[in-house]
Amino acid sequence: MRRVAILLVLLLAAGGAAAQEVLVQCSPRRADTGAPGSGFMTLPRLAEHLRSAAPALKVDEIRQTAMAVPTLSLTAHRPDGIADPKEWRSAWFEAVLHPAGLALDPALMVLGRVLPPAPGDGRTPVVAEFPALQAGWWPARYDVFVLACVDAGHDPSSQRENTREIRAFARQTLYVSSLRLSAATGIAAVLGLYLALAFAAAHVQLRQFAHAREAARRGGGDLSRAAFALRPTVIMQDAFGHCSLSRFQVLLFTLVLTGVYAYVMTRTGELPDVSPSVLLLLGITLAGSTLARAVDGPVVDTPNRLWLLGTGVIDPTPRLPQWRDLLAGDGEIDVTRVQALVFSVFAAVALVVNGTADLEQFRIPDQIVQLMGISQAVYVAGKALPREAATRLNAEIRALREAESAALDTPGDAAASRAFETARNAAGSVLFDVFGERFDDAALRRLTPGLRRAPPPAAELA
Repeated sequence: MRRVAILLVLLLAAGGAAAQEVLVQCSPRRADTGAPGSGFMTLPRLAEHLRSAAPALKVDEIRQTAMAVPTLSLTAHRPDGIADPKEWRSAWFEAVLHPAGLALDPALMVLGRVLPPAPGDGRTPVVAEFPALQAGWWPARYDVFVLACVDAGHDPSSQRENTREIRAFARQTLYVSSLRLSAATGIAAVLGLYLALAFAAAHVQLRQFAHAREAARRGGGDLSRAAFALRPTVIMQDAFGHCSLSRFQVLLFTLVLTGVYAYVMTRTGELPDVSPSVLLLLGITLAGSTLARAVDGPVVDTPNRLWLLGTGVIDPTPRLPQWRDLLAGDGEIDVTRVQALVFSVFAAVALVVNGTADLEQFRIPDQIVQLMGISQAVYVAGKALPREAATRLNAEIRALREAESAALDTPGDAAASRAFETARNAAGSVLFDVFGERFDDAALRRLTPGLRRAPPPAAELA
């Protein structure tokens, strides 16, 4: 037991020492001999060197990227101490963060992981990740130290080949943002925009809300105005009370892009550029929505609609939008809507996952863009062409109206009465397919030539 305790103590001590002995993979020349160092140094040794030496490396274009892991990108210029371009192209870089405004303290230093650079003759882009950086909610000022290290050759005393020594370093001050604040800003932007749309819907759809609340009370519950307006189906419905797929796409991409843009702007501290793929994606959905509204219209012809409402066969109260409207319409499932919906969701997920990392370089494969464009075109064309259920419905209602007129013109004619009853019974199935719960089958069965429904009270229309 005693040996186990001693072993644990030794392991903990070794772990603590290892935590303090963070190695930087380059070192300055020895002050006494001027010979290359060992090629490795600890953070205390680095702090000592940074205190005693002057920055000689020029860097610019330093910025924080939108990556979830704190990542800095910059451009380093070849210093005077590295005259040979070949030596510069083989340079090794290290990056360290330290809270700005404080004396250099090795305990506060955070060593970054520099990605393999793509060197040039005079300028080299450098990208450094800092996974160990502990950031709170608010942006913090850091001093960024960038070390340019080159091959110092063989050092017999260190018994190392190709040891790297510091030739120059740069020191820049930068605000480093918080992932928590950036994510919260993106979510708040989405919620703020959605609440604004819900507020507008609550004031526009007053009559529809009154009908929905009355239906909820008949079922033993209640419905608040806020709960009604917050439904996505209410926000993306069209003028006829149907959930519109084109409006769903516009709403989806607008909310997603708003959240991603707010996140990237907070994360990087600058207004980000938007990639051509994002612009093309928005263009496809906006064009599809505009064209869909241009060709959209009521399922039933105006004379037939007035006749159905006047006879009481169709409930005149506002229609409540439903999720199934995105995939079905006019009594049939529209497979073109299914395809457009699926790939829209895929594109939105890709924008959230990849766009937050680099919105400017976000790209959707050309085949997906073409497929979405084709789906949108077919969807709009399908709305413009006469639909089978709507064509059939208008034809049968027109025949029923003509049979009613014939029965009214020849009272007591048994043949005319039978023709009216036949047309009335035939219209029931297609009316149910198109109007669903708004179709009153009992009212159709009671319908006689010339019978009209009394207008609803003003309270129901308010």
